[in-house]
Amino acid sequence: MKSTTLALTAATLLASAGTAFAQNTQQNFVGPAIGLTVSAVQNKVDFESTVPSINGQNTQTNDTEAALIASYGFAMSPDWVGTVGISYSVKSMDAGKVNYTAGTAQSFSGTFKDHLAISFAPGYRVGPNALVYGKLAFHQVKAEYTDTAAAGGTNTHTGTGIGLGVAFALSPKVELRTEYEMVNFSSEKANLTTGKPKMSGLTVGLLYKF
Repeated sequence: MKSTTLALTAATLLASAGTAFAQNTQQNFVGPAIGLTVSAVQNKVDFESTVPSINGQNTQTNDTEAALIASYGFAMSPDWVGTVGISYSVKSMDAGKVNYTAGTAQSFSGTFKDHLAISFAPGYRVGPNALVYGKLAFHQVKAEYTDTAAAGGTNTHTGTGIGLGVAFALSPKVELRTEYEMVNFSSEKANLTTGKPKMSGLTVGLLYKF
């Protein structure tokens, strides 16, 4: 009788521990978080212009970006998590340069700054500490264009980003994310030239959960 009681007690404790562990791991990726992301980015701008030597050309360059991020994850089901997020770049990026006369006499170049993104990312749990997710985002970036032969200008481009990533719960409070995203921006005109930027990049982020 005593052995039976001990066995039942042990089984109850193990079941309770298992339930508590499951509930604890289901809290991963859920709730508010803030952090910092660093990205390796490729920027490209296609140009249409009344200046024949610029029209049809494009710039392409690689740069890095650092951004602050805030997000909130919520359970959509035991296995699915939705995450809404907002990020703001704290570093300007090179948009490249195109020379439009013989040699390097005249050039048209650009810089991206104040990059803002608002996103929604549904994800699927892969084990207790990993989450694979897709991402759809609205982007806005300010582009400052410079022309060595004429006045440049500043435009605000908006666009849509599509990405894929994976998140890891390093601890109940610390989360690591890595993702790849492509962004297509709107065409906007600065002086005599219209620019249409494209952006793609690999991002690594570290977040602290509250």
